[in-house]
Amino acid sequence: MSRPFIIITLVVLAILEAPFNSYLKLLGAAPELVLLGVLYFSLNSPKEAGLACGLIGGVLKMALSGLNPVILIIYASIGFLAGLYKETLYKQLSSARMILAFAAVVYSNMIYGFLISSLGFPYYKMIFFICIPSAIYTAALAPLIFIALDSITPPREVEYREIIFKKRAYEGRRPQ
Repeated sequence: MSRPFIIITLVVLAILEAPFNSYLKLLGAAPELVLLGVLYFSLNSPKEAGLACGLIGGVLKMALSGLNPVILIIYASIGFLAGLYKETLYKQLSSARMILAFAAVVYSNMIYGFLISSLGFPYYKMIFFICIPSAIYTAALAPLIFIALDSITPPREVEYREIIFKKRAYEGRRPQ
């Protein structure tokens, strides 16, 4: 995938998330659409592109929602880790997408919530009333967003390592 396409798609997701965040809330929890875009492009791009996608997503999230610049580092680490471990995941399974989205939202909210709690907001309230509902809502939307992004992205080349992994997994052997 080309970098301009990735940037344009992340900008569209950030623009959709910023004003419609109040309309998309369910019981006070809002989905993390930019984070889902970062995960999608990190899983479907080379390893180094995951870090770049995370940085771009962090800049957009910081610019449009007014969050602390630490969100840049959090999104970059999520993008890098998703790009690093993309060979060990079945990216096409909806359950894997949901688990990955849940873990990424919990990770980002827990680290960012630690900063908020240092300003006087109780950490346990942030975990139970912001982090967990947002992670569940984002995980529920993850397969739909991934399918939508699959439909608009151009076809990509399948890597040789991915073909071998799928072949060994299909045969029932554990990949080396």
